[in-house]
Amino acid sequence: MESKISTYEDLIHQKIIERGSQGISQQELAKSVGLSTRELSTIVKRLIEKKLIIKKSIKENGKSIVKLFAIQVFNEPKILIELRNISDIPCFSCKFLYKCNNGAHVNPNSCSKLSEWILSIIR
Repeated sequence: MESKISTYEDLIHQKIIERGSQGISQQELAKSVGLSTRELSTIVKRLIEKKLIIKKSIKENGKSIVKLFAIQVFNEPKILIELRNISDIPCFSCKFLYKCNNGAHVNPNSCSKLSEWILSIIR
């Protein structure tokens, strides 16, 4: 019985991934995989506990609908560096540190000093 549930988990997870940023309602998903909404609810709960999917309430045509979305997992490349002296990091001596933030005018993505420092330690 456990392997049957696991197979359904994989199938349901894959269906949710395929829908991407549009998401999919539980009712629509139940129809597409041929399960009752009760059986599907159990599997959805397990996928949420495993942090593979999330539920979000979305407005569509003026109605609030709960949809399922896959959580994207990014395998970040591992760059091993050795920090001999934390004071070498340019951020700590930067006069704009208090303003620096993703999405702000001053941000780590566009900082030439930070980019140069990172490139110098990975070479």
